[in-house]
Amino acid sequence: MSDTKNYGPPSLRPYQCFMGQWEGLCKSFSPGGEFLESSAVHMDVYWIDHQVWHLHEHFECLYGVGETVFDTPIQVEGKRCFADSEQISLEGTELTPYNYVFTIDSRVSNNIVYNNHYFLDPDTRRIITHKVRDGRTNLFQIQDFARVRRP
Repeated sequence: MSDTKNYGPPSLRPYQCFMGQWEGLCKSFSPGGEFLESSAVHMDVYWIDHQVWHLHEHFECLYGVGETVFDTPIQVEGKRCFADSEQISLEGTELTPYNYVFTIDSRVSNNIVYNNHYFLDPDTRRIITHKVRDGRTNLFQIQDFARVRRP
């Protein structure tokens, strides 16, 4: 890891609360609510420039796919954000400084992914995920993260 990454100063700037290194656990559940499995997730999020942040997300075992790494530059326009890569297309919105929603078209898992991010405190984040394939619920996930490196 390079020490030259710009994590930005703490502020209420949209998406600033995502900056830093995070360690988490992703728990997967069937559409009927049965627990399926869990997997470690490692995340590094930092500013590339004033309007673009980078998401590096490493799933040790993304359910139904296996080990997966997402490297995604995300463009910010006010409270909204956008990305388009070979792996995903993404739209997000800040609802409050610590509550965000994202819609992701994943070409990796072939799902439309609805993510709700809740910052329980500045260093604890929960993501509730609803994955849809062919118009039907395919999977639910809960991801809990602790920030291990602050900006």
